[in-house]
Amino acid sequence: MEFRQALGEVIRTERLAKKFTMRDLCERSYVSLGHLSDVERGVKEASSGVLDGLANGLDLETYELILKTGYLMRYLDVPDTPKDLFAHDSIHKANARI
Repeated sequence: MEFRQALGEVIRTERLAKKFTMRDLCERSYVSLGHLSDVERGVKEASSGVLDGLANGLDLETYELILKTGYLMRYLDVPDTPKDLFAHDSIHKANARI
């Protein structure tokens, strides 16, 4: 799975979990609807500015969005909170593979 595809899946999952429509997230993140659609479908890469905007629009830190994407790319469970992320057993599993 490519980063842009995993990122799109994470963004869509987070958006739907918060019950945001695409338009809601566009307004909150200052990203156009067309660009958000392309990013969610994994068609386009997201710049660092777009990543920041989308993370803020989803009430996440940018690093959380990137880490969740990394976990998805490694086919691991994605922890719900930063605290869970660093305490999560999957970190140990991932480190054991390296």
